[in-house]
Amino acid sequence: MEIFWRLVFGHLLADFTFQTNYIAAWKRRSPWGLFVHVTLHPLFYIALAWPYLNYTWVRTPRFTLSGWACVALIYVVHYLEDWWRVWNVNEGVADNLLFYLWDQVIHLIVIFAVVPVPDGLPLSHWPILGCLFVLTTHFATVTIYYIEKIFYGVDFPPTEEKYMSMLVRLAETACFLLPGYWWIALVAFMAARLCWHIHKRRVDLSWTGVFLSNVIVVICGLVARGVFYSR
Repeated sequence: MEIFWRLVFGHLLADFTFQTNYIAAWKRRSPWGLFVHVTLHPLFYIALAWPYLNYTWVRTPRFTLSGWACVALIYVVHYLEDWWRVWNVNEGVADNLLFYLWDQVIHLIVIFAVVPVPDGLPLSHWPILGCLFVLTTHFATVTIYYIEKIFYGVDFPPTEEKYMSMLVRLAETACFLLPGYWWIALVAFMAARLCWHIHKRRVDLSWTGVFLSNVIVVICGLVARGVFYSR
C-alpha cells in the first residue's frame, strides 16, 4: 500500500491544498485553468512516487503498465472527470455535496485500480500522516462548506475565516501526536476557546461548522496518533 498512499497524498495536495480559490474559479471558466489544475496532479505523483515509477504496477496476461504509464492514465482520467464535472456545473447542474463526494470517490477508485495492492513495500508513516493533515485542513474546509450549504445556503468562507479555521484544526490535530496524555486537556482547551469566541461573536463561524470541525479533528487526530506511534 506504500505506492497507493503516496499517490493519495499527492492527489489531496493537488486537489485541495494547492487548488486555491483562484484556480478553482479559473478551471470553471477556462480550459487553461482546468489544464493547470489537473497537471498539478502528475507533478505531485512523480515527486512522491519517484523511486517506484519504473516498477511494473499493472500486470495482466496481455500487457503490463509501468508506474509512468499508470501516472499518465490517472492524469487522463482525472482530466476527463474534472471536465465532465465542470461542464455539468456550467450547464446548471447543482455543485452539491453528492456531486463533490462522487468526484472524489472516482479519483480514488482510479488510483486504487492502477497501483499494485499489496505492493510488497515497507509502509511509511509520512504519506498517511500527510493525508490526515490535508483531510483536517483543506479537505475539511471544503466538505464543511458543502454540508453547511445544504442547511444555510452559505457562500464559500472568505480567505481569513478559511485559513483561521484550518490553522485551528491543524494545531488541534498536531496535539494528538504529543507524548503522554496531557494533550487531551490541550485539545479540549483549544476547542473551548474557539467556542467562547463564537459565543461572544468574535468569530463568524456556525455551530454546525464547529461541530463538524471537531469531529474531523478527533477522527484524524486519533488515527494520526495510532499511525505515528505504531512500529
